[in-house]
Amino acid sequence: MFAVPVSLKKTKKLFLAVAATALAVVCVIATVRILDSPRDTTTTANGKQLLLVVEQDGYAAFFRQIGVISAEKPLMEKTVRIPDVFDAVYEAYNDLQKQAGLDLTPYKGLQARLLTFRVENAAADFATLLVKDGRVIGGHFSDGEYGSRQYALTE
Repeated sequence: MFAVPVSLKKTKKLFLAVAATALAVVCVIATVRILDSPRDTTTTANGKQLLLVVEQDGYAAFFRQIGVISAEKPLMEKTVRIPDVFDAVYEAYNDLQKQAGLDLTPYKGLQARLLTFRVENAAADFATLLVKDGRVIGGHFSDGEYGSRQYALTE
């Protein structure tokens, strides 16, 4: 049997320690990403389960889940940025989102698509959705006037 030099043994141990540490870091990152990934469903305050994933032009299907008839195409569509810090108005708006089982907090500082639809048999004549990466992250019903009362998507 031949003897391995001491420095080779130390190098092998160091390599194994670095490899084990790298593997542990990769596992932690993967776990965080899985746990922090956007949800495909949510449960509203009144216990209704909603599918949040919307495919292109599949918005009417989203509204049907909550018993609302809508146009397939939005009347208006634009990109908006969710504020980094919520003021009192945005906190109240986020409280409205929470009634529908949604929460805009994880989306602070990010851009989303804001789409407005004409709707029937709802709390108001218009519905607005906030969509990020193919998922509904927020929305409300309103009468379409700025500053008018807004209703949760579950009303």
